[in-house]
Amino acid sequence: MDGRAERITFALALAGCLLLTVGAGWGRWRPAAVEVVAVRGDVTAHVEGQVAAPGSYRLAWGSRVEDLVAAAGGLVGDADPALVAWAASLTDGAAVVVPRRVDAAGDGRVDLNSASERLLATLPGIGPVTAARIVAARPFHELDDLLRVPGIGPVRLDGLRPWVTLGGG
Repeated sequence: MDGRAERITFALALAGCLLLTVGAGWGRWRPAAVEVVAVRGDVTAHVEGQVAAPGSYRLAWGSRVEDLVAAAGGLVGDADPALVAWAASLTDGAAVVVPRRVDAAGDGRVDLNSASERLLATLPGIGPVTAARIVAARPFHELDDLLRVPGIGPVRLDGLRPWVTLGGG
């Protein structure tokens, strides 16, 4: 054989070896089918306020506020169910406050000058951000002082009047 024929034979032998190697290992090189399963554990949530047994409860993933309140023995007589977000989904570490009903005499109103941010956030139309702004703007000397809090305008103030009082200011 001449040099050229030897090189061609060598190249063909090398190509054959590569094809055999690739063919033999093809099953190991293909990505395997992997089944992904999402495992959802329990959630622990805390409830306080106007429930029979305030505290922390472990519930199944996907539980709602109504399940948490039921686990806590339900509402007590002076709870205001209209201010509870019954269908809200619970996340691990969630905290729920069940507020007290305000009667015609105004008993049980929230004191703007001393209430915690968490309690202020239970007021209608007030979330955690606005509650923090209320705390930062203290003290209030009259209810109209709430108008200086960003996010509270005349309409929201009128909606809050039956629910709040001033004291400690």
